[in-house]
Amino acid sequence: MSAVALSPVELVFSDGESAMTDSLKVAKAFNKRHADVIRAVENLESSDDFAKRNFALCFEISELQNGKPRKFYQMTKDGWMFLVMGFNGEKADAVKEQFIDAFNWMASRLTQVFQSKWARYNHIVGYRENRKQQVSCSARDMNIWRHEKNPLDDEIIQLEKELQPQLNFQGDK
Repeated sequence: MSAVALSPVELVFSDGESAMTDSLKVAKAFNKRHADVIRAVENLESSDDFAKRNFALCFEISELQNGKPRKFYQMTKDGWMFLVMGFNGEKADAVKEQFIDAFNWMASRLTQVFQSKWARYNHIVGYRENRKQQVSCSARDMNIWRHEKNPLDDEIIQLEKELQPQLNFQGDK
């Protein structure tokens, strides 16, 4: 029995910092009932610290249940790996490979975004320093510099914020 090929976006998503998936996507990919995947997550025998780092309980409003909140879990790649280790069979193995490829694809995309911002940051900082040197030698350029300085400083501050890793603490999420 061969698995149905799923696209990376059907398996994973970005939370802005890392690749994630959720119990709904796992249920769909492995052709399991969502309730069974929820039960599997809740019955995992991991440490509390691991569970807090890798599984987030979430709710969404379900139109199918007359607006009643539907429970699901978001999970990291590590959480997903811990969960699906017990899934077996040829189809499960093929789906695991697809998920691994999807997680790696998303991580690559996030790295590309970071590298692009890092390159832009270095360009802006270098340009700013170069202009500062030029302007300090020429009073005539002082008026132009006055108009360029603040937007450059603002973009540097924004890029520094975006490049700064975000640490999630126990109370976050």
